[in-house]
Amino acid sequence: MSAIHFDPKQRLFLVKMRTSYYAFRILEDGQVVHCGSGSLPGVVETDALLSGLNVYEDPNYIWESQSRRYEIPAFGDVSYHDIGLKVAFPQPAVPPAVHEAANLPVRDVRPRYVSHEIRTDEKPWLAPAHGLPVRKTAPRETLCVRLKDATCDFGVTLFYRITPEHDIIERWLELENNTPVEVAVESLVFGTVHLPNGRYEVTRAAGCWGREFVPVRQNLEQGRMILDQQGLNTGHAGNPFYLLNARGNATETAGDVWFGALAYSGNWSLRFEALPTEAVRVHGGYELSDFSLSLAPGATHRTPAFVHGCSGEGWGGASRSMHRFIREYVLPHSAELRPVLYNSWEATYFDITLENQTALARTAASVGVELFCMDDGWFGGRRHDCAGLGDWTVSESVFSGGLKPLIDEVKRLGMKFGLWVEPEMINPDSDLYRAHPDWVLHFPGRPRTESRNQLVLDFGRPEVVEHIFTVLNRLVADHPIDFFKWDMNRYASEPGSVAGKAIWRKHVEGVYSIYDRLRKAHPGLDIQSCSGGGGRVDIGMLGRADQVWTSDNTDAYDRVFIQDGFSLAYPPRVMESWVTHEKNHQTGRIASLDLRFDVAMRGALGIGLAFSDLSAEELDACRCKIAFYKKIRPVVQEGDLYRLSFGPDHGGVSIWEIVLPDASRAVYSIAVIHHLQGIHRAPARLKALAPAAIYAITDERGAEIGRYSGFQLMTLGMPGDTVFGGAGQSIRSRTLLLERMK
Repeated sequence: MSAIHFDPKQRLFLVKMRTSYYAFRILEDGQVVHCGSGSLPGVVETDALLSGLNVYEDPNYIWESQSRRYEIPAFGDVSYHDIGLKVAFPQPAVPPAVHEAANLPVRDVRPRYVSHEIRTDEKPWLAPAHGLPVRKTAPRETLCVRLKDATCDFGVTLFYRITPEHDIIERWLELENNTPVEVAVESLVFGTVHLPNGRYEVTRAAGCWGREFVPVRQNLEQGRMILDQQGLNTGHAGNPFYLLNARGNATETAGDVWFGALAYSGNWSLRFEALPTEAVRVHGGYELSDFSLSLAPGATHRTPAFVHGCSGEGWGGASRSMHRFIREYVLPHSAELRPVLYNSWEATYFDITLENQTALARTAASVGVELFCMDDGWFGGRRHDCAGLGDWTVSESVFSGGLKPLIDEVKRLGMKFGLWVEPEMINPDSDLYRAHPDWVLHFPGRPRTESRNQLVLDFGRPEVVEHIFTVLNRLVADHPIDFFKWDMNRYASEPGSVAGKAIWRKHVEGVYSIYDRLRKAHPGLDIQSCSGGGGRVDIGMLGRADQVWTSDNTDAYDRVFIQDGFSLAYPPRVMESWVTHEKNHQTGRIASLDLRFDVAMRGALGIGLAFSDLSAEELDACRCKIAFYKKIRPVVQEGDLYRLSFGPDHGGVSIWEIVLPDASRAVYSIAVIHHLQGIHRAPARLKALAPAAIYAITDERGAEIGRYSGFQLMTLGMPGDTVFGGAGQSIRSRTLLLERMK
C-alpha cells in the first residue's frame, strides 16, 4: 500500500509512515506550503488524517507571506528570512520598461506548482554507483513535485523518497534552466524542514580533532543558528546531523523528536531558524561562503539528499530510526559482519620492516584477529611524514621483494590483508609533485600553505582523479588486498582550482567516484573512511565505506564520550574502535585492559597494541576478549541500541544495551568513569526484552552471572551493576551477554 496520498479536492499531499506523518499542500496560486509533521497519535486512518489537515494557518497581517511554511522558501516570495533557493537571471522574461532596464540581474524566483507523479527509480546526486548490494533492495516510492518560476522557464523539482518502516524521508531538489541565458544560483538547499510552532532545543555534535562527536544540547532562540563546514571533508568540529524537540518535552525514551542528517561529505550547512512568530525551520544544503553554481541553457543540477524524520520515542528512538535506515538502505555489504582488525600504526609508526610486520601479524592471528592492516610507511620515500606522499608504489628499501612475502604470510595465517592510503594528499618531496607541481590546490603567485608537510591535490582536474583511481586500482589488481584504510589528514587552505568555486563539490564528487569505481572493479574490497579520525563521517560516505575511523584519540576514557555522541546518528557496526596501549599515546592516561576492551567492543573491534610489550597473561586476556567479542558481535553489529545512561549527563556512567530485533539476545555494556562516595546509583533498567522470557547472563569467560526474567531486568534493572565505581575504586567496566532460554 502506498505511503503517499493525494487529495485532489484539497490539493493536499500526505506521507503516512509507520509512526509519523508529513503533509503539504498547493495553494490556489501554485505556492507549495507545509501543513504539518510529527508522530501519529496511535492508529489513525488515512481518511481521518487527510480531513484533519485541511486547515492551513494563514499568515498574520504583520508578517504576510514571509511567515508561510514554503516547502522551498525562495528569494522572491521570501526576502528577510532565511531562504533555500536564490537565483539571478541576467535579464527578465519580458522586455523591461525603460526606467527598469538597469535593475538587473533579476534576483527573484517564485516556484509554482505544475504537476506531480510517484516514481520508484529516483536517486539524489552523488548516490552510490558501485553496484554493491544493500540489505534491502525493494523499490521505494519517490514523490516528484514539479514547479516552475511564475514568469521564467526555470524549473524546480522537489523529491521525497519514502522509507515508511523507519519514518524516513529523503529530500533533494533538481534545478532545470530552460531559459536562453546562463543563470547564477546563489543559494541552494537540499530541502527545508518545518516544525510545529514552539520553542525548541537542538542536540548536535561538537568538538575538534581528537574530541569528535561531543554531544551538545542547546536552546534555539529567535534568529539563526548555523552548523556548517567549509571544506573537502565532513569535519571534526561538527557533523551534519541534529535532533530537535520542544524544550523539556523529550527524554532518551519518550517525546517527539525531529531528526535529520545530510548525505554529503563536503561544504555542508544546517541552518536553524526561529522566527518571531515561533515558527521553526531547518535548511539543509550547501555552505555558502564560497558557493557558486552556474546553469547554462538546458542544464540541470540535482542536489544530494537531506534525510529527516520524526520519532515519538525520544532521542533514542530517533537514533534507532537512523541506525536501521543506514544498516538496511545505505551500507554496502551490510549483511556481512565486520572483522576484528589489527592496525600497525601505534605499534611501529613509520618504522616498518618486513620482519616487524610479520611478527605483528603472527601474534595478531594467534589472538584471533581476522584482518591485518599495515599503516603508513610502506610506499615511496615515506620514512617520515615529510616525503613520499603521493607515490603509491611499494618501497623497495623496505620491501625488497615487494609486498608478496608479507601478504602471503598474512593469508597463510588465515587473515585478510589491508593497507593505509591517503590518496588526496601529496608531499612536495615526492615524485608525483616533481612531475606535476600544478596538480595541487593553490592560487597563482600566492603562498601554498603546508599542513603536516602536505598539500592537497586538485580533484577539480579530471586527470588527477583518473590518476588516483589508476594507481589504487593497480595496487588491488597486482596484490590480493582486501581492505583500504583511506585517510585524509588536513583541511584545504588555499582552495584555488581549475574548477573555481565548484571545487567544494568537485572534490567530493571525485572522491566518491574513486570509491565507486574501485568497489565496482573489486567487489571484495572493503574500505574504511578516515579523515584524521572522525573527519569524514556522514550518510553519503557510509553509502561507500564499510566502517569509519571514529577518532584518532584511542584513549578509552575519552572514547566513552566520543562514542556516545557518535551513536546519536550512526550505528555501532560502522564505528571502528581500537584497543591500544595501557598508557595512551595521545593523552598519557592509564587505563586497564578491561576498560579498553569493553569500550572498543561497543563497535567494530580493532587492535592497535604493540604485542611485544605484552606479557603472556595479557596476550591470553586479549585472546579471551576477542573470542567473547566474536560471540557478541552479531548483537553489537545487528541489534538496536538503547543508551541507558550517558557519561556526560548521568554521573560519569555510560551504559549501552544492544538488543536483537527478536529480543533473543542482548549485550549489556557499562563503563563507570567516575563515581562519588555516598552516591547510590540505581541499577539500569533494560529495554526491549521479552517480559515473560528467562535470560541467562554470562561474562567474557562464559561464567553465568544469573538468570532473570525480562520483566525483572526491565523493571528492577541489571543486578550487581551498582558495585562498579564505589568508594576507593577507579574506572570500572564490564560487558555481558544476555541469551533468552528456550
